[in-house]
Amino acid sequence: MSYRAQRIANRPLELQERAPVKKATHLILCCSAALFILLASCSLSLGQQTTLVNLTEEGLAEKEYDPTAALTQFKIQDIYTPSEYGTNAQPNTLQLRPLLAVRPQLFTPLEQLIRPSIQVVTVPRNKGATTTTALDDFQLLDLFVMPWPNEKETRFRWGVGGYFVFPTSTSQYTGHGAWQMGPAWAFGYRGIPRLQIAGLFQQATSFAYSSSHSVPVSSLQIQPMLSYQLGRGWYLKSSDATWTINWRHKTSTQMPLSAGFGKVWKFGKGYAIDTSFSCEWMVYRQFSSQTEQFALRFQMNLLLPKLEL
Repeated sequence: MSYRAQRIANRPLELQERAPVKKATHLILCCSAALFILLASCSLSLGQQTTLVNLTEEGLAEKEYDPTAALTQFKIQDIYTPSEYGTNAQPNTLQLRPLLAVRPQLFTPLEQLIRPSIQVVTVPRNKGATTTTALDDFQLLDLFVMPWPNEKETRFRWGVGGYFVFPTSTSQYTGHGAWQMGPAWAFGYRGIPRLQIAGLFQQATSFAYSSSHSVPVSSLQIQPMLSYQLGRGWYLKSSDATWTINWRHKTSTQMPLSAGFGKVWKFGKGYAIDTSFSCEWMVYRQFSSQTEQFALRFQMNLLLPKLEL
């Protein structure tokens, strides 16, 4: 049984619906997070990034799938799951995920990458086809890119930072009802012509809860990223699947794989648009009676190489 199913099954029926006050609090938190992103986006200024501005479509595609690249992005994607283990429902996730590049500052002399994630999810309520649509937990990744070793010589970049999860979900069927935080690490390597090898690791551990019925969480998310440039902005990728390993006893583990293709359309020196499509299969699962079996991912990403905080 999955973590979400265990949590719901263990609750008394009368307590499965969260109190309206708590739902309102979650809505306020989510709106505040969205407002922060909007204000940060509006405060973007033109940077002196001559190298990024002069990148070709192929160069922008490489930067896009490097989690350590200082490339401001505004990504929207829809993840549709036509087949899921343990239910007849067809879940869906609509995700908004900007990435804000921050120049080195006086008190933070390192490149900083801030990536918030807001999701509206449609999830199954039971083993039938009934679903619920609600806001999911708000996530925030904050990375600092290290200046060594020399990127021009090694073609290698890496960064460390923090990963945070805020309990903003508006339904008991979504989210964990827990405040979570932990370390994050990412790397990108472009030493092989046309090939991009990268990875993102995020560890989250709960330390406070929005409900007395919330269950402690400790999980590791691993996102392996491979992309190969075909030329003229076209590329192949296996970069979307995220492996989730829950550390607590008899909690779920999922390891999917993805494959897809895309193209970057450059409209000028100031911006470009990337469109891509990929499929995702669940290759390995443990203690996951209800999880995705097969998913389709549609993505559009606005790339802004001239903009930075």
